[in-house]
Amino acid sequence: MTNIAILIAALIASVVLVRNYLLSGSGPGLPPQIAAGEKFPLEDVDWKGNGNTLVLALAPGCDSCSESAPFYRRLTAELAAQRIHMTAVLPESVEENREYLRGLKVEVGDVRQGSFELLKIRGTPTLILVDEQGVVRNVWLGRFPPDKEQAVIDFIREAVS
Repeated sequence: MTNIAILIAALIASVVLVRNYLLSGSGPGLPPQIAAGEKFPLEDVDWKGNGNTLVLALAPGCDSCSESAPFYRRLTAELAAQRIHMTAVLPESVEENREYLRGLKVEVGDVRQGSFELLKIRGTPTLILVDEQGVVRNVWLGRFPPDKEQAVIDFIREAVS
């Protein structure tokens, strides 16, 4: 009888954990994810002067970031004609961040150091489209298959035209 009571208690605890943490998308230690409609909290940015900005949140040591480098090279090349400002935010010093991007052969002129927790970036890689008011228009998290890569580029082109 004691074993059945322990089993029931464990089952109830498991259901509560799954419902509260896994299905809700938040859990202990996970920061909230920035979302469309929120002001992007990156400081010292001339959003109005930049126009639309695509923020690349990457991290050295992130396999998905490194594996996505060909997409980021294509993205920077294709969006340059759209006059979209590109900003890369990484957790290391600016010089270390520049070196990492050089190693990936991803050319981004505006490279910054930032705290993902303060910026409400849950994981890397993350792309964040920000308008001229500093408001997030869309967020993409993770590595994409080729068809999704093109969908992201198409969305950005349409959103800024």
